[in-house]
Amino acid sequence: MFNYEKFEALRVSRGITKTFIAQSIGRAATVCQDWKQQKSQPSDEQLAVVARILGTTPAYLRDETEDPDPAGAGELAELLTVLREREDMRMLFKLAQDATPEDVRQAVKIIEALRRHD
Repeated sequence: MFNYEKFEALRVSRGITKTFIAQSIGRAATVCQDWKQQKSQPSDEQLAVVARILGTTPAYLRDETEDPDPAGAGELAELLTVLREREDMRMLFKLAQDATPEDVRQAVKIIEALRRHD
């Protein structure tokens, strides 16, 4: 069963709005209030999206585990926050989506070289 308190604590700690959560799962802004009042529960698909946004797992939000931060989830949440807040990083990410691993390594070398010359 969905644990609203865990959801809310992670949401607040990550600085993610209820509106963003609702928009991400294609629901009205009142969906979080419905969860809080136990009028409804997120579907498995919605819960997977919410967990990804919060950098946790559906199992944590269902009270099946006490580990909110599985390997790498916290880092993923930080990256999602940066992508959400910085237009320049979204642009860089979009450009890199179709890049090969070698392209990415070369881009990293260029950025590192630019930093050394600042």
